[in-house]
Amino acid sequence: MLLLKLDERSRRPLFRQIIDQIREKIETHVLLPGEKLSSTRRLAAQLGIHRSTANLAYQELWALGFLDLRPGACPRVRERAVLAGPADRSGSPRPDWQALASRPGNAALRDYFRYYAARPSKDPRAVDFSSLEMDHRLFPLESFRGSLNRALKKYRASLFRYGERAGFTPLRETLARRMQSHGIAVRPQEILVTNGSQQGLDLVCRMFAAPGRSVAVESPTYGHILPLLRFHGLKPIEVPIRPDGLDLARLGRVLKDKRPAFVYSMPTFQNPSGITTSQAHRERLLSLCGEAGIPLLEDGYDEEMKYFGRVVLPIKSMDRRGLVIYCGTFSKILFPGLRLGWVAADAGCIARLTALRTFSELSPSPILQAAVREFCENGAFERHIARMHRVYRKRMAAALQSLRRHIKPEWAEWNEPAGGYLIWLTLKPGPSPDLDWNAVLAPHGVLAFPGYLFYPSISPGPHLRLSISTLDETEIEEGLERLAQALRNIYARRNP
Repeated sequence: MLLLKLDERSRRPLFRQIIDQIREKIETHVLLPGEKLSSTRRLAAQLGIHRSTANLAYQELWALGFLDLRPGACPRVRERAVLAGPADRSGSPRPDWQALASRPGNAALRDYFRYYAARPSKDPRAVDFSSLEMDHRLFPLESFRGSLNRALKKYRASLFRYGERAGFTPLRETLARRMQSHGIAVRPQEILVTNGSQQGLDLVCRMFAAPGRSVAVESPTYGHILPLLRFHGLKPIEVPIRPDGLDLARLGRVLKDKRPAFVYSMPTFQNPSGITTSQAHRERLLSLCGEAGIPLLEDGYDEEMKYFGRVVLPIKSMDRRGLVIYCGTFSKILFPGLRLGWVAADAGCIARLTALRTFSELSPSPILQAAVREFCENGAFERHIARMHRVYRKRMAAALQSLRRHIKPEWAEWNEPAGGYLIWLTLKPGPSPDLDWNAVLAPHGVLAFPGYLFYPSISPGPHLRLSISTLDETEIEEGLERLAQALRNIYARRNP
């Protein structure tokens, strides 16, 4: 007879007490595999409980693998596999993931380690020019909380269901109106909401992926696009950047001779160079793609942050044939943690991208989309953009002034961007292109991103990408003083 003791005064339910006691007897080998237990009717009579309570306990023990239950027979203790603990795993041979994974899967891991090993380690005392995250001190937290509350009150339980596959319709309507203010004539059904612009880039790569295909990219270019291309089997073809943007003469030859699947370009505040191309350059780039019939992927990750000079409209604003695929994001102007972006393209393209995203993750979060929609519709987003322009206009002016004051012309030269957060430092001959900048800069308490990570192949020379996105004027001044000390040491050794 199975002896169990139940405490009716305990806050733990009776069926849980039964489970705990039977499980303890099995795990301590008081009950051995194959032994019969009382039927639910008999167990209920023995313990003075309802039969359903006994049945619920047995069903749970069966689900956990402790009992065998068969119709018309008493429960039996079953031979149960021993659960693996940390000590068991440490002594066992591990799977050979290098052999089991695909070649692209292994290459992605190598790219990951290459990219993030080169990222400076986060020293809280260092001035960090490496991060392109937003300054958390500027987050409009209270205003966004109000937008979130309004969204929950307005849409209620519908925000907790699966969302629309192409994105929350009211947000797509808002995005369509915002893009029209940038000169882009787009309808809500021509917009796909994504988890950040990075997912948009991934979906486009997946849509075009096929053996032997290539993609024309700027050189240097956004570092995270390169592993994506390689993973999807798309070969990057480098087209150099000139002071006015992508080398269009070289691109014309590439389009004619190589026939890439698409062209990837960041015409506004290009990452990493910070270059913004002119209207004439954009017209010629679109014309080249149109003549060749090759799509153009326009990455407008930082479109809103134009705070010097006249605004140049996106290339998508001139797109009559539907060849331009535009990617946007809220990450570089609002909160990076939102992970909300969008793709605007011809309806046929959006349909294919929507299908790809549906089979990988169903839909984006309705709650955050509704909150962002409220944030935009009540004017809070426009007020936030105006504030960001005021703040970063001062910060960028301070950075450029400090560079002129501290960095000697014989050490480096740099661009003067019309907005955004990036300054591309081209160092004069001396340092090796693959110099360990972490080791060079860390002793001086400053962090920056090495330039070689932004080239598909070999960097033509040493560069540093400086980002002011997380720094105020005082921190920028201090950081560039420290950078100057590090460069002074490098060039003093070169020219004693």
